[in-house]
Amino acid sequence: MGMLTAFAPDEVARCVTEIDLGALADRGIEGLLIDVDNTLLAYGARDMEPQRLAWARRAAERFGVCLLSNSVRGLRVRQVSEELGVPGISVWHWQRKPLSGGYRRALAEIGTSPERTAMIGDQLMTDIWGANRCGLYTIWVQPISAGEFVITRHVHRRLEAYIARKLTAAGLMPSYPEAGDEA
Repeated sequence: MGMLTAFAPDEVARCVTEIDLGALADRGIEGLLIDVDNTLLAYGARDMEPQRLAWARRAAERFGVCLLSNSVRGLRVRQVSEELGVPGISVWHWQRKPLSGGYRRALAEIGTSPERTAMIGDQLMTDIWGANRCGLYTIWVQPISAGEFVITRHVHRRLEAYIARKLTAAGLMPSYPEAGDEA
């Protein structure tokens, strides 16, 4: 199993609105690093869906929150971070997820330690793998839409499906929460 466990999320959710904020606080989580595209905001969309926006605002009231996104220009990250009143970090090149630089910057921004921070994202290959390597609690959510960056759609998602099947077969993939267990 070795390398396979590096991709195993601690938790899975169909959508961020399924993530139980109280349960995260109970486990000692003080900070949340949250991906933007296809986690909070549909790829290419300008506005966050109202339920996701309400969840993100509740999260920002309860935790230190930093948006962390692989992005060259970071326009969408800035837009969402301003809307929520939280810091946002766009990383590229040598700080790009799954490399540790962006995670370290985000942790420093909100002042939490890896063991007291959760990463929420829609990609095993970047969000979850990188956060696991940095010692964060990881929550993998289903992508909001099928629209995505071309490399994500044609490379990462194919590898991700293979890895998810292997994790499930090895009993390393958490199950989805029951309907109605939302935060």
